[in-house]
Amino acid sequence: MDGSLEKLLGLDGPSGFEDRVRGFLEAEFRRYADRVYVDGLGNLYAERLGDEKKRLMFCAHMDEVGFMVQHITQAGFVRFTPLGGWDERVLPGMEVKILGVEEVYGVVATKPPHITSEAERKKVMEFDELYVDTGLSSKELGELGVEVGTPIVPASTPRVRGNIVKSKALDDRVGCYNLLRILRGFQTGRDTPTLIFVATAQEEVGTRGAHVVSNTQRADVALVLEATVAVDTPNVPEDKCPSKMGGGAVLTVMDRSMIANQHVFRSLKTLAEKHGVKHQIKKPGFGGTDAGPIHLAGNGTPSGVISVPCRYIHTANSYMDLSDIEEVLKLSEAFIQEFPQKP
Repeated sequence: MDGSLEKLLGLDGPSGFEDRVRGFLEAEFRRYADRVYVDGLGNLYAERLGDEKKRLMFCAHMDEVGFMVQHITQAGFVRFTPLGGWDERVLPGMEVKILGVEEVYGVVATKPPHITSEAERKKVMEFDELYVDTGLSSKELGELGVEVGTPIVPASTPRVRGNIVKSKALDDRVGCYNLLRILRGFQTGRDTPTLIFVATAQEEVGTRGAHVVSNTQRADVALVLEATVAVDTPNVPEDKCPSKMGGGAVLTVMDRSMIANQHVFRSLKTLAEKHGVKHQIKKPGFGGTDAGPIHLAGNGTPSGVISVPCRYIHTANSYMDLSDIEEVLKLSEAFIQEFPQKP
């Protein structure tokens, strides 16, 4: 894992609070791009000029799933609301970081098992039954800048063993990482398309940044670089497993937000086979991405999605195989080099 990915995973950026991630990416983009700018919602754009008659857009979202302070009791217990899709089963006992003026660490807490009934122990706790305990009073929290509306993220340390990386926010800092690597490494010219790189905001709360992108950007083809659900784990049947970690780049043929443009999908699949890129086709029907609003832009933008499989996605500790990240990069660069004609 190189320093850029480690840096991106260490930054906190829940939906609507992507400033730290955007700041890092913007500084890097300005080193390599011909034009860099930010729109009113906080989407970050970088352009590498090539043939202006051929425009290829790559998108990845900056935000991670998190929470927001909803209420602070007099005793200092923090009620919270989700930013993005969480499964309440994974929350009890999770260490979190409240992003006040100073960072405050706490734990998602519930009643201890000693004083709960058997029925309570079997029940999944809902958001309105959970709270964050920092050990501080409401007065002390206020002095640290913690108030209603303050964002919260999981507290998680990135770790690498061999090819396996464990971290929060792999969805979708891995996409941002590959945006940066393509921008750094690919040399455009008269025979290559103009490349537009977009790091979007607020994907996890309804692809909001991508809606702005769809209103303002013109591209012949859009490719979304994402993280997707890998559940090649015990007790999950094959037909319910959208993708497998270690299985290579994941191509989307359909999800809940889009049926992939078949010309783009076939081009990606053909290029993967031609260049020996390890790949798999995502089982259709699961999830949604920024390609949802983008493929509906203007008269329609032919779009595709290339993802990295991610176990335990939308938790404090997700897993990825670094080799899968490399396969996504190889396929993305092959697509640029052999950019297909607009369907």
